Amino acid sequence: MDYSLLAILALIVALLMLVAEIFLPSGGIIAVLALTSIAGSVWAAWMAWWGTSPGLWWTYIASVIVLIPTTLAFAVRIFPNTAWGKKVIHEVPTLDEVTGFREETEHLRSLIGKIGKTQTLLNPSGFVLVNHERHHCESQGMIVDAQVDVEIIAVEGTRLVVKVVKPPVADETKSGEKSAATDERATDESFDFEVPEN
Repeated sequence: MDYSLLAILALIVALLMLVAEIFLPSGGIIAVLALTSIAGSVWAAWMAWWGTSPGLWWTYIASVIVLIPTTLAFAVRIFPNTAWGKKVIHEVPTLDEVTGFREETEHLRSLIGKIGKTQTLLNPSGFVLVNHERHHCESQGMIVDAQVDVEIIAVEGTRLVVKVVKPPVADETKSGEKSAATDERATDESFDFEVPEN
């Protein structure tokens, strides 16, 4: 094969591999192959043009120096705007597309700490009614019956995370009286067995 043709082909392959390295995750393997191809292209150009035509050699070197950054700039800036590039690369969402989700998330976060009532069985997900609004929710891995008071403790995506509200503890004086009555009953009751004497 003619060395001049080999130099041109190796340079084209190297430039294509540099573009591929930007868009394909390869861990640097494609970049190493691209550099190897550039080295092979330079060697083939040396064998073809050095000594016979120094003008062609330096023109080639200048082309390599200009083509590498130009190709990379094309890959980063121009390629994503082409029809094929739009199919390969997903466009960044616009501000209008993101605003709705952000507002919804902020609204859900404002419900943290509020008390709601489950509308369906949570197994562990279902629906909860908070401030007259029905929302998707999930419990912390437990089954919760419908019509149970729950507290919103977090937001995960577009779901509320809830926990069951504990019933209020009885008044201390009542609980104290109850325990005293229980102790009295325990002391008044006689045992129906005999305690052995030592």
